[in-house]
Amino acid sequence: MVICRALVEMFNHPALGQGLAFRGGTAMFKLHMPAVRYSEDIDLVRVTAGPVGELMDGIRASLDPWLGKPKWKQTEGRVTFRYRFASEDGPPMTLKIEINTREHFSVRGYKKIPFSVDSRWYSGTTEILTFDLEELLGTKMRALYQRKKGRDLFDLWFAFTEMKPSPDAESVVDCFLKYMEHGGAPVSRALFEQNMMEKRNDEQFSGDIEPLLTAGVDWNFDQAFDFIMEALIPRIPGDSWKGFDAQ
Repeated sequence: MVICRALVEMFNHPALGQGLAFRGGTAMFKLHMPAVRYSEDIDLVRVTAGPVGELMDGIRASLDPWLGKPKWKQTEGRVTFRYRFASEDGPPMTLKIEINTREHFSVRGYKKIPFSVDSRWYSGTTEILTFDLEELLGTKMRALYQRKKGRDLFDLWFAFTEMKPSPDAESVVDCFLKYMEHGGAPVSRALFEQNMMEKRNDEQFSGDIEPLLTAGVDWNFDQAFDFIMEALIPRIPGDSWKGFDAQ
């Protein structure tokens, strides 16, 4: 509920609503898919270049009055806020807001999606600037390649196996390739397959998602891994990886 209220408050702020787009796993599960896993992060990206001070002030104006003062840091291309707050029936929780301040890039264009919250604790509505599901999955594919978090594998698997209609795989891969090219790091099929095989048996990778799943979610790491390796990655141009023995 804290994330939902934060989204309403931020995207109703004029500077934030026009200057930031919502993406990442939280965006997928809040706007496009059933909420089958937990998240404490809100990932945002600048829509246009420019000074970041107004956006930082907007975050504080939207969230400080009810979450308190955050810890924050600014690095090259990124601003991060961490709000720590009390929960009703458990230990303190953390909300992380991260702004990518340098990408300013979209493949399929930005979308505005209505969003509302109606509970005994808070009610509000807004329109959230974001991306369509295929583009969000394209950036999720990039995350799967660049880091070692099983949640990225889960998010892709869930979108393609549980959503009806299923996302368009060619569009997802096209978005992934264009984001990688835009970042100056094009990827071949063989490189992606090697990347995946090198971390398949890593417990950090395979176990990352388990604490985040809601009750009743039927998930099998090996089945999800094989699905992505067979249904998605072969759509990337280039020859397949020849295996460890070929190195």
